[in-house]
Amino acid sequence: MLYSFRRHIRTLRFANICTLCISAVCFASVLFACSKAEGKSLQEAQNLTRVSSWASEKKSKPKTQNPPALQNLGKKDFPVAGTVSHHFLADYCINSWFKTLASKRKVKTFFIVSPSHFGLSTQKYSLDECVWDCGEWGDVYSDSELTKEAASLLEVEYDKNVFYPEHGVSTLAPYIAKYFPNAKVCAIAVNGEPPVNTGYAKKLTEVLAPFFTKENQKENFLLISTDFSHHGNTEQTERKDLKSAQFMADPQPEDWILCSCDNRPGIYAMAHLFAKDTERQKKISVLYHTNSFELSGKDEDDITSYFFTFMY
Repeated sequence: MLYSFRRHIRTLRFANICTLCISAVCFASVLFACSKAEGKSLQEAQNLTRVSSWASEKKSKPKTQNPPALQNLGKKDFPVAGTVSHHFLADYCINSWFKTLASKRKVKTFFIVSPSHFGLSTQKYSLDECVWDCGEWGDVYSDSELTKEAASLLEVEYDKNVFYPEHGVSTLAPYIAKYFPNAKVCAIAVNGEPPVNTGYAKKLTEVLAPFFTKENQKENFLLISTDFSHHGNTEQTERKDLKSAQFMADPQPEDWILCSCDNRPGIYAMAHLFAKDTERQKKISVLYHTNSFELSGKDEDDITSYFFTFMY
């Protein structure tokens, strides 16, 4: 009888342990589900605009001729700004540019000045808090604090319809996710085509300036998303590119107008932020200079050219 009693006690203890284990597992599952729901609610509460990219859409990379690098940065050169094409056709150059940048420095926040394509902007300067879906490399988020601050300084409300179709940022986001997985973005879309109102470009420059003091440029990077010399034949493209190259060789603030591109306010800002009469005086290194015809062998009478540069 004593044996039966002891066995009964052991059975009860075992049952209690099993009950506790099952309860713990259930509680953990509930916590996990709640945390996921909480995360989703947080994203919804922040009202982030979710943007797809070529990586999330699993687009095949273009088959192109790969141009040689022209000017590599020196060992001690510290890039703080640069120009990058937003045409996926130039994938090889874009990838190489970001890989080079990652070998030189870390970036906390990319300030991306992009053309506002498709005429969707309802504000003078378009900003929004977004999350870019970069497929296998994860998500890239807007820097909420800096985006709000920049919008306030530019005196605009968020423009919710601009960045979902805006390839000036979404083309570049997967490379940021790949090479700078912890970096965030402050994206500003501007009217980049001529004629350019210099007052408009000057205000953009003045708003960007506090983010690129000698100290802040250690964390922030100014990325000018732009393509050059649109819709010309070989001769017309070469003529325009010679003027753009003149600015690259010696970037004087007054020579920003030489750049034939779709993001003139961005070039204006880059030229004036790092001018000779400031503590941020910089030079330009051209990593690649090529064009759509050289890369693809197609559309000889409708060429877009590309300058991949670093300001250091």
